[in-house]
Amino acid sequence: VTISGSGIEWHDLASYFRPDGLRKFTINGDNELVFRKPGKLFDAVIMMDCSQCPIHPQLKDDFPAYIKKQIDTVVSNGARPILFMSWAYEDKPEMMAQLAEQYTIAGNANDALVIPAGIAFARAIATRPDIGLYQQDKRHPSMRGTYLAACTVYAATTRMSPVGLAYTAGIDPAIARFLQTIAWETVQVFYAR
Repeated sequence: VTISGSGIEWHDLASYFRPDGLRKFTINGDNELVFRKPGKLFDAVIMMDCSQCPIHPQLKDDFPAYIKKQIDTVVSNGARPILFMSWAYEDKPEMMAQLAEQYTIAGNANDALVIPAGIAFARAIATRPDIGLYQQDKRHPSMRGTYLAACTVYAATTRMSPVGLAYTAGIDPAIARFLQTIAWETVQVFYAR
């Protein structure tokens, strides 16, 4: 569930877990309404705060409390909390070290897995500055950036290498393989610490 440009505190996670809330029904390929059976809604919940919220001078002090509150809600509903570490803005690479620190502290303090997507961005750019991971606004990911983030999610949550996955999102296969490799290497190094 996304709210554009939102902080993590804008989400009422408890309401997402309510009976007859999210996932109450689906519409199948024949356009038929199919109601889901009651039961556990989610195995895991991946969360991130707004890109600057964990490090912004006026917002950063709230980050630990809001993360803890949301993680407590996820855990109390029987799901695994996962934090998605976002990337620095293209024109503000100094954000990355701060974001990595805050997400790592929050993950460790709350026994939550952290997906180091932001670190994967930084590693890819350090190796190939021309890789083109951002949209023109220098904040949001391009298709390549989205693909790198997805590969990092895959590697972090499954602990399996994305290198060699057939799906490339229409990206040149050599570039896709580079992004797959960066994701896998980043996850291995991040969790080895």
